Amino acid sequence: MSNSNPNDTKLEQQRSDAAEASLKNQTDSNYTKDTDAAADRIADNAEEAKKDK
Repeated sequence: MSNSNPNDTKLEQQRSDAAEASLKNQTDSNYTKDTDAAADRIADNAEEAKKDK
């Protein structure tokens, strides 16, 4: 992708902002999924511990 004006810093800043927002969204999403998965494992372990008693 070539830039018609190599001195167009406003366009570059918009691209940078969009990339940063995308990475933040991806990171937040991964964190939520990991947290939910960990909570599920803890709940499963608690159920197994009750069964073992």
